[in-house]
Amino acid sequence: MDDIQIQEEKTVDLTDSMLVVAFPTVGLVSTIAGQYIIDSFKLEKIGVISSRYFMPAAVIHNSVPSPPVRIYAGKKVCVGETCHQLVVIISEFMPPAELIQPVVDTILDWAKEKHCKIVLTLEGMHAAGEKAPRTFGVATTDKMKALLKQYSIDEIKEGMIAGDSGVLLYRGVQLQRDVICLIAEAHASYPDSRAAGKLLEALDKFLPEMKIDPEPLYKQASEIEQRIRAFISSSKPTAPQAPPLPSAMYE
Repeated sequence: MDDIQIQEEKTVDLTDSMLVVAFPTVGLVSTIAGQYIIDSFKLEKIGVISSRYFMPAAVIHNSVPSPPVRIYAGKKVCVGETCHQLVVIISEFMPPAELIQPVVDTILDWAKEKHCKIVLTLEGMHAAGEKAPRTFGVATTDKMKALLKQYSIDEIKEGMIAGDSGVLLYRGVQLQRDVICLIAEAHASYPDSRAAGKLLEALDKFLPEMKIDPEPLYKQASEIEQRIRAFISSSKPTAPQAPPLPSAMYE
């Protein structure tokens, strides 16, 4: 839709950067991980994605109100001749289904215009049982599949991925763009900080010059989850509940 626009607030050279896309999913793992990256590296807000069809709400972080979909970026970190730079598109809400492909196409067009090297999307899948969450990957090109193999991330062979991650993947195949989806098993009934930490561990392998340490997130996970579980069990909904995310199966 023509109404979906990326509005840059600052001009930043993003050549050869990695663009991380973090829209909410099972256990909110992508949003938790995305915000952790922004805070850890002190990324700066450089723009927003706007549309009159988005949720009419402001997200308040560090006392600053912002639109629902924001873009953050950091400076290049170089060791020798190797450099890495992170860009994060993050949101606390998933666009309506009819907007997902236009949003994805807008993101891919912008990434190409800014010469981003890799688009990496963060995703969650329903965990089976109480075992430690595992992480998996899906890639769109042979080059990206080789990276998954290099970093010992198991590639999903069969299954379905819904939402923005699914559209990013199939559009990546159609356009021959380098897109990777990292997926962590997560619990859908509460924000799953441990699973978000597993995503960060996997992402860290792609960024040897930029150390991502998820330990603080792990240390706070039990306290965060206990608080949220207690809140869920003691509170009653005050507004209509959103429909559940679609379940998915993977092999």
